[in-house]
Amino acid sequence: MRVRKTTVLALTCLALLSIIGCSTTSIPQVGDKAPAFTLESTDGKNISLSDFEGKTVLVVFTSVNCKECEAQMPYLLGAYNSAGGDLIVLDVYHMIYDPRLVKDYVTSRQFSTFPSLPDLNNTVANAYGATRFPPTNFIIDATGIIRFKKIGPFQSQQEIEDIIKSF
Repeated sequence: MRVRKTTVLALTCLALLSIIGCSTTSIPQVGDKAPAFTLESTDGKNISLSDFEGKTVLVVFTSVNCKECEAQMPYLLGAYNSAGGDLIVLDVYHMIYDPRLVKDYVTSRQFSTFPSLPDLNNTVANAYGATRFPPTNFIIDATGIIRFKKIGPFQSQQEIEDIIKSF
């Protein structure tokens, strides 16, 4: 009888998790393979993380009108420009409901240097465990391994460059 109650309880818990949209998969950590994803950019192109195999990728989970996200943008631009094509920056906009909102925001702020990727259902943000506290930054090496994670904004271009040089 005890095994039966435990089984019923376990199945009930799993059912509740699926109903409320929680995942039983673990959140990737530094040293783990970065979760693959494909999102449609605000200019209508499908962008996949795998498109940039062999390059260092900085995935920024950001949000519209996030002041800290905006504050780190000059540092992202500087690091991107100084890397001479060896750094890819992907801005994943989560916590939004309409891709037009992202497009209007990116256009008005002139943040069009990097692909702007609306994550309408927070699928990618959930896979990375980055559903709160924008910005959340992940640096992924050329082999697809997460080498660095930072919740909150970078404080300088040098900070980004030093992190990348360290691996």
